[in-house]
Amino acid sequence: MRRHRLLNAIDGSAPVEAIFAMVLTLLLALGVVQVALTLYARNVVVSAVHEGARAAVELGRDPADASRVARETIARSAGGLVDDLAVDVSVVDDGDEVELIVHASADLRAVGPLPISVPVDATATAGVETRR
Repeated sequence: MRRHRLLNAIDGSAPVEAIFAMVLTLLLALGVVQVALTLYARNVVVSAVHEGARAAVELGRDPADASRVARETIARSAGGLVDDLAVDVSVVDDGDEVELIVHASADLRAVGPLPISVPVDATATAGVETRR
């Protein structure tokens, strides 16, 4: 029984397999980069919220400055990775102590092969010293 010559020919299969392997490796590498940039942007938002609370408490600034400091820190550090940023600052006075609460929420822009936007929320609380 004679086999057809096309069924026996495996010439040229190595380049095709190499192309598939390279595409898969490239997608995997871009996915790793996307995860790294998303984690970086998340850490920037969390750090900026803490920086805003610290600026308002330690430097004796107005609570509105906490929002400005957080926004500026995110804009400088994360650039175009953060969309729909909302920063809220509230002061809670329960009589004995005063707390400053800075909350930020944003969507982290997808940079890579998967068009996934990741929401992030961060809150920082700082106690304000009161003199009696």
